[in-house]
Amino acid sequence: MTDLNLFEALHNCDTVEALHTATTEIVKQLGFEHFIYGVRVNISPVQPYQFVFSGYPKEWRDHYSEAGYENIDPTVQHCLIDRRVIPIVWEARTFSSRPAFQLLDEAKSCGLVNGASFPVQGSRGEAAMLSVATSRNSNEAVEDMSAMMGKTQLLACYLHEAIQRIVLSKGPVPLGQVALTKREKECLLWAAEGKTSWEIGSIINVSERTITFHLQNAAHKMGVTNRQHAISRALSLGLITPLQNKTLFRFPDLP
Repeated sequence: MTDLNLFEALHNCDTVEALHTATTEIVKQLGFEHFIYGVRVNISPVQPYQFVFSGYPKEWRDHYSEAGYENIDPTVQHCLIDRRVIPIVWEARTFSSRPAFQLLDEAKSCGLVNGASFPVQGSRGEAAMLSVATSRNSNEAVEDMSAMMGKTQLLACYLHEAIQRIVLSKGPVPLGQVALTKREKECLLWAAEGKTSWEIGSIINVSERTITFHLQNAAHKMGVTNRQHAISRALSLGLITPLQNKTLFRFPDLP
C-alpha cells in the first residue's frame, strides 16, 4: 500500500466520528496504539479557538487536564507555542525539567511509553500538532517509531486538512470562508501601518468615506466590531500579509 492510499480514507470522512475511526486504523498500521491531535486558531490574541481530537486513554486526558500539564508540556511548547516545523521525539532530554519528567513518567503509567509529536502550521495562521504513542518499551519499538516518522508526518498533514474541512470550516470564524476583497486587504494593510482613513484614501486615491466602508465590511466578515480588532484578526488568520499587495513592496532582482 502506498502512502497516498494509506491516507485516502481521511478524504472520504465527513463526520468527526468517521474521522476518528479512520485515524485510529491508520495509527495502528503505523505501529502505534494511541494518538491525539490539537489545533489552535488565533481568532483572538488572548482567546484562541482550540479543538482536541483524542485517541488517548480517557484517564490520562482527564489527569493531564486537571494537572494543567499543557502549561509545562515540552511537546506543546515545541509545536504550538514555538511553532517549530520539525517533529519532536519523546526523549529524556526533551522532558529534562523536573515537572516535565514527572509528566512523562505519569504518561508511561497510562500506556504512553514511547512517542513523538508532529507540528503542522496552517495557511490561515492556525498551529496544530499530532502526537502518537505506543506502550511498547523496547529498542525494537524505538526503531519502528523512527522508521515511521516520515509517514506519521504525512498523517499529521492529511489529518489537519480533514479537520479543517470537517471542524474548522464550521468554527466561530470559519477558516477558508472569510473572503476579503483585494481592496479590503489593501485598506487593512495600511491601517495596520497606523494610517487613518483619510491618509489611506490619499494613498490609493479614493475617498475617506470609501475607506471606512471597506474597513467596516472587512470587520463584519470576520465577526468583529472595530478597526483594531479587524487588523488583529486578519493578521492572526493570515488573511493579510505583505506579499498580498505586491505594489507596496519592491524586491531586488537576483543576480
